[in-house]
Amino acid sequence: MDKYDGLFKKYGAANNIDWLLLKAQVKAESNFNPNAKSPAGALGLAQFMKATWLEWQDGTPGIQIAKMIYDRTNPEHSIRAQAYYMKWLLKQSNGNVRRALAFYNYGIGNVKKMEKKYGRFDVAFPHLPKETRDYVTRIDRFYNQYKENQR
Repeated sequence: MDKYDGLFKKYGAANNIDWLLLKAQVKAESNFNPNAKSPAGALGLAQFMKATWLEWQDGTPGIQIAKMIYDRTNPEHSIRAQAYYMKWLLKQSNGNVRRALAFYNYGIGNVKKMEKKYGRFDVAFPHLPKETRDYVTRIDRFYNQYKENQR
């Protein structure tokens, strides 16, 4: 068992999300480094930007808290918020995991704007940024590896 598997299982179960998907996402986001920081300013295991963290740190969608009351670099806080946020994104994407991952990476508004312009969502769509296409592909690969290792 890996270091954070207990947290992935706990918050995956609490949010009806396969814990291996959460694990694969964190592998792609931070390679399990709770102190990871992106050039854009995203922090922690799940790489939350400040504005997204202010909204999701306590798992309440649509309510932005004026200050950070949880720590983005705390593994449990990060995984809990990731699971809450992914649950919401999966609902917004009608259960389409690849679309929810694109929402997470590129932003829900950006993906929906692209869908409106081009009429559909396809992770291979050339108008989706290469970073997002690669992100979803990497998570698919990690997720399939983790599922295979569970057998």
